[in-house]
Amino acid sequence: MKLCCTSCWFAVALLLPSLAAAELAITGLDGELERNVRSFAALASESCDAEDWRVRRRFRSLEKETRRALEPFGYYDPVITSSLTLGGDCWAATLDVVPGEQVLLRDIVIDVRGEAASDPPFLALVEAAGLTPGSPLRHSEYERVKKGMQTLAADRGYFDASFSESRLDVWPNEGRADVSLLLDSGARYRLGEISIQQDILKDRIPAAYIDLRPGEYYDSDKLARAFRELTDSVYFSSINIFPDVENASEGAVPIRIDLEPGTRIEYGAGVGYSTDIGARLRTGFRNNRLNRAGHRIILDLNIAELIQGMTAEYRIPLGDPRREWFSVTGGLSSEQTETYDSDIQSLGVRWTRIMSDRWLRTLALDVKNESYDLGTVVRTARSVVPAVIFDHKSSDRDVFPRRGLRLTAEVRGTEKVLGSNSSYVQTVLRTRWIRGLGENYRVLARLNAGYTDTPDFNDLPPSARFFAGGDESIRGFDFETLGPRNDDGVVVGGSNLLVASLEFERRLTGNFYGAVFVDAGNAFNDNDFEAEVGAGIGLKWRSPVGAIRMYLGYPVSDSDESLRLHLRLGADL
Repeated sequence: MKLCCTSCWFAVALLLPSLAAAELAITGLDGELERNVRSFAALASESCDAEDWRVRRRFRSLEKETRRALEPFGYYDPVITSSLTLGGDCWAATLDVVPGEQVLLRDIVIDVRGEAASDPPFLALVEAAGLTPGSPLRHSEYERVKKGMQTLAADRGYFDASFSESRLDVWPNEGRADVSLLLDSGARYRLGEISIQQDILKDRIPAAYIDLRPGEYYDSDKLARAFRELTDSVYFSSINIFPDVENASEGAVPIRIDLEPGTRIEYGAGVGYSTDIGARLRTGFRNNRLNRAGHRIILDLNIAELIQGMTAEYRIPLGDPRREWFSVTGGLSSEQTETYDSDIQSLGVRWTRIMSDRWLRTLALDVKNESYDLGTVVRTARSVVPAVIFDHKSSDRDVFPRRGLRLTAEVRGTEKVLGSNSSYVQTVLRTRWIRGLGENYRVLARLNAGYTDTPDFNDLPPSARFFAGGDESIRGFDFETLGPRNDDGVVVGGSNLLVASLEFERRLTGNFYGAVFVDAGNAFNDNDFEAEVGAGIGLKWRSPVGAIRMYLGYPVSDSDESLRLHLRLGADL
């Protein structure tokens, strides 16, 4: 038998329980006041099938709970009207509240006594407490200041600190409240014996990551910094730093640091794509802890359509392993572009030192053997190249920064007296700059410049020449297809380089952004500089690993060329 649709719904309705819902209607309040009243009201948690006697009992406490919920916000004299309806499918209650006048702060005394009275962080805390006469009373603000004083005392090593007075006196009839917070800090403790419990590395290695010295004043920020730097070392997986306050003596707190070994062997793999070099596969291997001296081995293999290469690094930590290390490097690379073919074998050494939080300096010496086919020249060149490299990076975030700067400056060169087939001195500058404008806009700028002083440019291999064009150079042109040409019209590169880029970006929707850009510059010799210009539009997707970019570039300075698509995945800096 076939039932009509109305009959079906009627039958289902008979089988289902009532959809009526319990309701506590609150009027006169909104926002945080209403939310707090509901959280205090036990009646709000009762369902429709609750016994009537239970609902009535909950209702009788509703007014008291409402007053308690309003007091933390300074409302001590509300007018409350409530009603309850029982029977039918469910209970219903109404609560009408007139909160009344809010209690205001009157007399406020916040003071620190003892050694902390002259400690700058405590002076700043008291100054910024934010409790002022005439402002509305909020219990949470009082508790915030009190908790802040306690926390700062513990963080700064005032372990005997206590409040001689901590009072919040409320006078509802007067509509006023008084605050009194008097902290007796006692003496500030110093660091006692520092013991490191580990059997992973030679003791000097983990000790070098810890800027803690017995006799210094206790400061939790220094302990936190030691934790971060031990974590960043990758030598350790578990790091526990214990200030043993219970066993402090003569004003000194022993510090115990327990370390467990981190992952020793790591493998990595990744894929990427750019229009310049095509699809790319990267694999890597790291031995983070080859021996107890903390030596490391780092291997990387990169395979792309135009460029293939393998690099190896043996890294040795020096005096301060956080900031200084020595490396022996080796590499094999092969590059086939529209302009040249090149195969390089290299062996080198590097001394790297972090000069400050943002500057890295590297002194390098590389021995290279480069076989290449460039224009009509097929040759093998040997070079011994010393170099000094400075690198600076600052940004407000790693992925899609709103403010950022990356600057790399390098001076390198060689002489035939060193055993090289060529002589030259070369300076290279690469910089990127990012600034956000409001919430939805960014400006990105880029400048690449290079200068070469050489007695014979024709002796230079491709790796020592400059080319322009491509995703990270002048969009609208193919990868490294711009620069001086030989008599046959083949691009052979230049001794100098100057390329600049300006890009304006706007959020379209969600994590999608639109962009317009203009790139200009070229590789050139001497003063023979003729700028090539590319311009176009772009679309970006802000992914968790960085921006995926798609650009359409038009070669403005070469009307014979057509639009070119550029794709790239990678960091902005």
